Amino acid sequence: MNMDFVGHRYYNIYRILLSSVGLWPYQDPRMKKIQIVISSVILVSSVIIQFMKFVTTEYSLDLLLKILSFAAPCMVFVLKYISFCMGTETVKDLMKNVISDWNLLKTEIELEIIKKYSDFGRLCTIFFAHFLDIVAPRNESRLHSIPLTAEYFADQQKYYLPILFHIDIIALVGLTTMISTECLFAAYIQHAIGMFEIASYRIEHAFDEILGLNISQKNCSYCIKIISAINIHNRAIKFTECLRSGFATSYFCLICLGVTSLTANLVRLFLITQYVDDLEEYIIALLFLFGHIYYIFLGNYTGQRLIDHSTDVFRRTYISQWYVAPPHAQKLLLLMMQQSIKGSTMSVGGLFVPSLEGFATIASMSISYFTVIRSV
Repeated sequence: MNMDFVGHRYYNIYRILLSSVGLWPYQDPRMKKIQIVISSVILVSSVIIQFMKFVTTEYSLDLLLKILSFAAPCMVFVLKYISFCMGTETVKDLMKNVISDWNLLKTEIELEIIKKYSDFGRLCTIFFAHFLDIVAPRNESRLHSIPLTAEYFADQQKYYLPILFHIDIIALVGLTTMISTECLFAAYIQHAIGMFEIASYRIEHAFDEILGLNISQKNCSYCIKIISAINIHNRAIKFTECLRSGFATSYFCLICLGVTSLTANLVRLFLITQYVDDLEEYIIALLFLFGHIYYIFLGNYTGQRLIDHSTDVFRRTYISQWYVAPPHAQKLLLLMMQQSIKGSTMSVGGLFVPSLEGFATIASMSISYFTVIRSV
């Protein structure tokens, strides 16, 4: 696909990151297949080696929680990777829509609007990458101590360096997968937000020129401007729906894993503060917990921005100078107002809507489960 469009520089970072793990839909097919096989083996092995610990160690609640605190994030990596492998066509279609949308923009002001929101997504990617680099446990700082509970069926002290190398590769592939997929998803949402903003801008300025109420429908420039705004608004809605439908199932599973992982890491931090006199363990557990909270908050905050900007179209249409237009033009506004009154959401199976309220729901559920487990 030709990425030579006005906004290509805003999406190059996602192309580079996704290509490094074989998830960019337009890279060489043969190289892509090899990367998918290697990355899949690495990510799946990260889960297997941890649950194999139950084979050689007597089961206990403490062991289960210890394993889940690291295994659940690894399962998130696997799920994200699989969902993007299966959603290759969806990613392609969305990228084509992004390019088409950029090419439809008419004025420099509209380009500046879409650039502003695209740049916000790129900055979030860079910040997210730096944040994970800080939060991710530094393996090299742990002298001959494997940083997760895993079973390699070998002497972990004797084969410490190969095992540590395997864990480093898991972290590299897993975090690259997480950053690239989640940030591209967020960039697509930012694109939809930008399109809603452009629709609002077109409506606000549709009535700048006072033409009077007696102008005929055939020569009505109001109608032309309103229809152009409706077209942009419809494209934003369809884009959001394509994004939602393409990844709804995987994100439902991610929510379940997110609650499990956050709960397990809350319990892990509690156990370390109560029974382990190790400052390094405490710091790592605390950073790991903050990483979970930040990731969950970022996803829900992006969903909240989508809701706010899509419903803002209704408000800005309502306060526009629609009363200067003739009745046939005013009727066109009703179409947009009916569509925008409820706004657009990334509803997951009709059960969960990513938003600040959704973040509070996930946090309260995790704390409730933590309280129950702590009492046990």
